Amino acid sequence: MFDTALLYILLFAAIALGWTLGFRYATQGRKRQYPDWIPSVDYLLAESNDASLEKLIKIDQLDDDSTDLLLKLGKSLRDKGDISRAMQLHQRLFARPDLERSTVHCIQYELACDYAAAGLFDRAERILRELLDQGGHNQEEAASLLVELLEEEGDWADVLALYQEKKLPGGTLARRVAHASCELAQRALKKDDYLEVHRLCRQATKVDPKCARAHVVLGSLAYSQGEYNEAIRCYLKAGEIDDQSIIRTLPELASSFAKIDDSRGLKEHLKNLWDTTHYVPVLLECIRVIATEGDADEAVTQLLAELNNAPSNQGFLALAELVVGHRLQLDKSQLLQLYDILRGIVAGEPKFVCGNCGFKAKEPHWRCPSCKDWATVKAYVPQPAQNKPEL
Repeated sequence: MFDTALLYILLFAAIALGWTLGFRYATQGRKRQYPDWIPSVDYLLAESNDASLEKLIKIDQLDDDSTDLLLKLGKSLRDKGDISRAMQLHQRLFARPDLERSTVHCIQYELACDYAAAGLFDRAERILRELLDQGGHNQEEAASLLVELLEEEGDWADVLALYQEKKLPGGTLARRVAHASCELAQRALKKDDYLEVHRLCRQATKVDPKCARAHVVLGSLAYSQGEYNEAIRCYLKAGEIDDQSIIRTLPELASSFAKIDDSRGLKEHLKNLWDTTHYVPVLLECIRVIATEGDADEAVTQLLAELNNAPSNQGFLALAELVVGHRLQLDKSQLLQLYDILRGIVAGEPKFVCGNCGFKAKEPHWRCPSCKDWATVKAYVPQPAQNKPEL
């Protein structure tokens, strides 16, 4: 009886000892595989905490929280201008063999962003093309960045090739592809390759039916060949799609109407354009046509009426020129002084502004130099001063 009890005691002791050793071994294994703390991005961004970053990178196995933290850290470093540290971080992460495929795609994209920020466009382009070939979940972001890099380098044909190879997400990049086609069309126009101009413009409108620029290019082609009726048709079609296209077509549009001796048609279209765009040169061109027909007093009357509703320095400058040019009943010396003052004011005014980022420019741009977006540069419309409340 005593031997049986002793046997049971030894058996229970062995089981307890084995459980204890197994628990301790399992706990030690988990400590080697996973970090026992998750620091914040702000904490790791401090230069004195590079050791903490090393500790996080060197752990045996990264969980989702740790990987997400490191990716956020790399982006923060790049945004702060510390591109070299961001690049080193992403390169070391990419070298790990234990990451899931989706995580590797995220690291590749961040690494491409690092290379692009550092001006290493060839390396960034190579990674982004690999991501498009692999068809990862971040394909849309990779395609957008790749197209932006190709735009910076002027590789418009490569943008079209990506679209034709169906490597670009449908719909999201249509406008940029259409403008790439228009860029090539303008090159062809300079080379007098008229068939290629028509082909590329048709392709642009097929990719993006709202691409007004394609009709502007076709209008320029018709104008250069003396086909003024066709030029007018193309310019007006561009205006139907985007009324802001007038900032690129006004001189040729007015000249085309003059070539076919249709001042009445020109005035009608200019008045409609002024009502929709309030682009001051449109108003001034309309007033010029009226004055050229010999009715300077009527031109002044209409100009004053419009300027009363939409005042602008450009308009007042044109008024001074009109009065002085036609020797109307105003003091000439005063008008000349006003002319000099207003000309200085107008010189400092922006003529165009990006509707997306607010970038102000003196010349129209199809692609905003600041935010890199297409067809967002609009005519700058001065706003009337707000009346101050009476005290």
